[in-house]
Amino acid sequence: MLLALGVMLPIALHAVPLGGRILLPMHIPALIAGLLLGPAAGLVVGAGSPVLSLLLTGRPPIFYMVPMLFELAAYGVVAGLARPWIERALGARGGPGAETGPAGPATPTPRAYAALVLSLLVAMLVGRAVWMVVVVWLAPAIGIEARGAAVALAALGAGWIGMALQLAVIPPIVRAVERQRGS
Repeated sequence: MLLALGVMLPIALHAVPLGGRILLPMHIPALIAGLLLGPAAGLVVGAGSPVLSLLLTGRPPIFYMVPMLFELAAYGVVAGLARPWIERALGARGGPGAETGPAGPATPTPRAYAALVLSLLVAMLVGRAVWMVVVVWLAPAIGIEARGAAVALAALGAGWIGMALQLAVIPPIVRAVERQRGS
């Protein structure tokens, strides 16, 4: 379902001018997959979404698809790896000093929510760094004369709205799904 969402969200949001570059819709399912299902699912959704989208819709263009593949894969993997580690470090789940809410471990606690948001931030930062490295490497390889770093930084400037959107919508979505699952 998250892989399908990774293809469908960009289609819906490309109706908005520059919706893909500004709102970053393909990032959301990859991050959710990593946070909810772990690094393997995050990798599949992250790497699979841009490839499947290109095959089915012709978008994103290949120059954008290659760095997106690495970026989204990094989002999913890092979110899936960071969350349990950060939860343990904050005492939010399991281990000594772990918090539970009034109804038991399924009740969100401030530490558990902080761990979720921190995991999301770590994944977002690592994924964007991976994207920049790939763009800097790819630009000269395909003959783009603009300096790769300048191109990467310009694209990052457009994505801040999407990153804010991710921080606003992903944690509540993850917590709602976890409440439904009882975890």
